[in-house]
Amino acid sequence: MATKDSPNQLKNCLFSIVVVLLFLALLECSLRLCAQFFLRQADLDPYEVPNSKWGWSLKPGYCAYRYSPDSGRKELLVINSKGFRGKEFTLHKDPNNTRVIVMGDSVTFGIVPESCPYPAQLQRLFNKQHLGKIEVINAGVEGYSSENVLNRLRYDILQYQPDILIVYVGWNDLYSINPLSPRLYSKYAGVVKFLNRFYIYKAGRKFIFLWIKPRVEHFIKINRDNEERRIYETFKPQRYEANLKEIIKICRKNNIRVVLLNLASILSERMAPEDLQKVHYPYFTSDIKNLMILQRRYNDTIKQISQEEGVPMIDLDGYFNRLPNKGELFFDTLHPLCKGQYYIAKAIFDYMVSYKIIDFK
Repeated sequence: MATKDSPNQLKNCLFSIVVVLLFLALLECSLRLCAQFFLRQADLDPYEVPNSKWGWSLKPGYCAYRYSPDSGRKELLVINSKGFRGKEFTLHKDPNNTRVIVMGDSVTFGIVPESCPYPAQLQRLFNKQHLGKIEVINAGVEGYSSENVLNRLRYDILQYQPDILIVYVGWNDLYSINPLSPRLYSKYAGVVKFLNRFYIYKAGRKFIFLWIKPRVEHFIKINRDNEERRIYETFKPQRYEANLKEIIKICRKNNIRVVLLNLASILSERMAPEDLQKVHYPYFTSDIKNLMILQRRYNDTIKQISQEEGVPMIDLDGYFNRLPNKGELFFDTLHPLCKGQYYIAKAIFDYMVSYKIIDFK
């Protein structure tokens, strides 16, 4: 009897597995369609082009409407003929003007409209003080790490003869480098990266962290992994540190003044529930305390480099932490809305004026 039923049991088991896989595939497709609908980005043409020397650049002459999380509608995105966001500028700068180039990732690239990114708002602040004498160029590109910034500086940016280079980069380094990988979880890092491509995995992870974990902790004292926390606390982003130092070295060789910005975010010890829901986690952790530790470790590295190399550093993190309701200034972990972008511009402007980084005479 058992022998006759075995093939049927196997068929039923396989059928159940197929049904579950089809259901998961349908759910994954539904989540992706919903994400595209709410972000309203499914109809956008790509505006980045590959580059063999520094990874990728913005597509020169690109112009299209893009959804703005600030206004809630589509706004115009403009990339100039040289592949920079914003207005056209000449290859060689006016010798009577000061050219400021801002390099960074998606925070620097900013959101639409064109008046929103902090380099554009910084330009307006300078114009009020000294119209036409200071030129601000936005060289931010979404997804850039410190290595992308370094290579683009070396092979591209120098030709534009900046007098001052402002560097705001680090989030993509932070999100891509797992402090635990070299020691404990190296064999599983590939698996987690693979799973992180799926919306089901990300949604499930967020559900567990935001809904299940807080309720379980009321009844069960979760034993935290002290060794893991210690690794995070002592983590040193060595490649990131080396890249920033090389950026400074290249700038010194070419008589370019460097200004570093540390990393600001929505994160804080006491976060409102609506702010917690905005947080995006790296593929290797869903623990907000670990994420806060990593932000601090990167900011400690930036501060240390500033002191060792004798270059100015603007404490953007401290600036935002002193603002009331800073959670309202971000639409996710690290990307500011237009008002938040203004505060970045204002922090840079006030520092550069106070410490006479730029001479207005």
